[in-house]
Parts: sequence; structure tokens; C-alpha cells
Amino acid sequence: MKIVIGICGSIAAYKSLELIRILKKEGADVRVILTKSALHFVTPLSCQTLSSNEVFIDQFTLTKGIKHISLSQWADLLVVGPATANIIGKAACGIGDDLLSTTIMSFQKPVLFVPAMDTGMWQNKIVQENVMKLKKTGYHFLEPTHGFLASGNIGKGRFPHIVLIFKKIIAVLERQKSLAGSKFLISGGRTEEDLDTVRVITNRSSGRMAAELLYAVVCRDGQARGIFGETTYNLPEGFDVIRARTSKAMYDNLKKNMSWCDCLIMAAAVGDYGPVSKKSEKIHEVRLNISMKKNKDLLKELSTYRGRKLSVGFSLEDVAQLKRGKMKLVQKGLDFVVLNSINAIGREKINAKIMKKDGKIINVGRVSKWRLANKILDECVKEIHKKNRG
Repeated sequence: MKIVIGICGSIAAYKSLELIRILKKEGADVRVILTKSALHFVTPLSCQTLSSNEVFIDQFTLTKGIKHISLSQWADLLVVGPATANIIGKAACGIGDDLLSTTIMSFQKPVLFVPAMDTGMWQNKIVQENVMKLKKTGYHFLEPTHGFLASGNIGKGRFPHIVLIFKKIIAVLERQKSLAGSKFLISGGRTEEDLDTVRVITNRSSGRMAAELLYAVVCRDGQARGIFGETTYNLPEGFDVIRARTSKAMYDNLKKNMSWCDCLIMAAAVGDYGPVSKKSEKIHEVRLNISMKKNKDLLKELSTYRGRKLSVGFSLEDVAQLKRGKMKLVQKGLDFVVLNSINAIGREKINAKIMKKDGKIINVGRVSKWRLANKILDECVKEIHKKNRG
């Protein structure tokens, strides 16, 4: 992939250097345009070193070729990040008075804006009107996240996590369909059940599948809220995630947030069993016998609150995969279930099938969890449209 990164004058400009590094690591050919204001925050030398390419600053450099045209013809994607209110305003009004703005004007392929600015500036009505105008015209946006800002304030305006930006780039290049604001409630990670004041009973789920679902929803212009247990796969800041360590806490939080969503995707590895009782102090016995009881079936219990909302489950089995999947579809009232094996735990790739309640089985094959997440969302969009027509 060939990508032009336009860096504007923002304190977040230094983070774009990490984006260049990641893109190069993934095999991308990267060229950088710096605005005059960006030079106050990053240097041409650092951009050239990381990209291994010439860095472009001046519109009227006396070298061969018309730079804004040749760059537009060369690249597959133009990423403007960090994008300031200034460059967004220029693009919305069709102003081209420097190399980056004229490149945006002449670019015939996808353009992605990744804004970063203080909350007051981001919420300014004129800025928001410019953003909406560009979105309607077909430009892509990854909105800033909520967090600590350079001003010392806390609010929306923070440059998104670099991994999220990278995944948004992939989603744009793959031409993933927009989710148009649909709301997805996603459970992920593993729950823990207390044995004593120190020890717990749990499982080996990493939480990566649910994390990829969160990424995919946000990158496809949907709204995502996560209810997550413990994970070994780090979630970047900026996601709307509620932590729920135990099976009961996860159930309570899912029930509380059910009215918010259009679709529930239950990717969490909820503990099926827990101790009959928790010891009030740390156990020191030489030999320990534990009596276990079956935990509440969260998906089954939540069916009372789901109504017509789409519901998706996962079935992790090492034997009788199809039989178990069919049982879960019926017993839990699911619209479809994702079938995978225990080999998926902690792995980047997964061999999966999607079983629908009409009996149709989609053989996804061995794919990355990112690709499986997007395939699940594709099927969700189809089913949501069916429910809306019904």
C-alpha cells in the first residue's frame, strides 16, 4: 500500500512518527507532507528517517514534477493526521493555498482525516459543520477520543491511539461498509470466580477477539461499548469499556446496558462454574476439595431483555462443534453463533464458521481475528436490515 501522511501543526504531531513506523513495519510505502506549522513540532529529518523517503513541505520547490499532482497519482490513500481545525476548514471550503491543502483538493482516492485539538475547538459549531460537510462529500474521519489534552483539560479532542488509526487505515483501504452509527454491545475477556480472598478460578481467554470487534465497529463508523472481564490483550485508551470481573458483574452490566444497543455480541469467556462458597480468608490446607456449582447462563438469562435486538454468541468447542453450536442457537435464542476451536485461544488467527438460525453455515476459514470480526459485522448488518424491514 502507498500512503501519503499529511502532518499539521498540533502537539500530537509527534505521534504520527509512530504511525509512520508501524506502516513501514507492515510493508507500506510512506511519503510525508509537513505543513509550515508542523515544523514547530516535528522535523523533516525524523520523518525522512522513519519513512525512508523524501519529505515534502513547499508547494513551489524547483524539482521535477508538480508535487500535489504526482503525490495524488502515486498514493492509494491520503491520511491527514493530526488534522487541525484549519486544514479541515480549508478542505471543506475548497481552499488550496499550500502543498497539503492542494493535495487534498486534487486527491481522487480515499482521504482520511484524524483530528486532534482541544475540546472547545472540536465542539465549535463551524468545525462540526465542516466535518459533516466533508463526511457527506465522501471523506473519511476517525474522530478524536476522550482523555487528557495538552491544555491540561480532560475532554474529547485527543489524537486516537496509533493502533486504532492503523486499523482505520486498513478498514478504509479494504472498503469496509459503514455501520452508519449502529450500536454494538460487546462482551469480552474472561471472568473470575473467587475461591478465597486471594485465589480465583478462571480460564485462558485473552480478550483479543472482542477487542478486534471493538476496533472494527469504531473503524466502520459504528458505536461500540464493551463489557470486559480480565484480559491479556491490552485495550487502548479511548474505548467505551466497562470492567466486570465476575460472571455476576458481567451479567449486571450487560442487563443495564442492553437498552442502549442494536446488537449484542457475546464474545466473553464467561466461567461456566464457580465455587459453592468463597472462603473468608486465604486457604492454607495441604489438600483442598472444591465443590462447584453451575453459573447463570448469561445469554439465556438476557433473552428476557433483548427483545428484537440482534444477538450473536460464540461456541468454543473441541468436539461435536456443530451439534453444540446448534444447541446454543436454540437454547439461547441467538440469531447466529460463531463456531471455533480451543486452538483459537490467544492466537492471532482463527479457523471459524458462522451458523445461522435458518440452518445456513458460512465457512469463514482460517483468517485473522480482525477479518473474522469484520465478517461477523457484515452478517450483523444483513440481519439488522432484515429485522428493521420486518
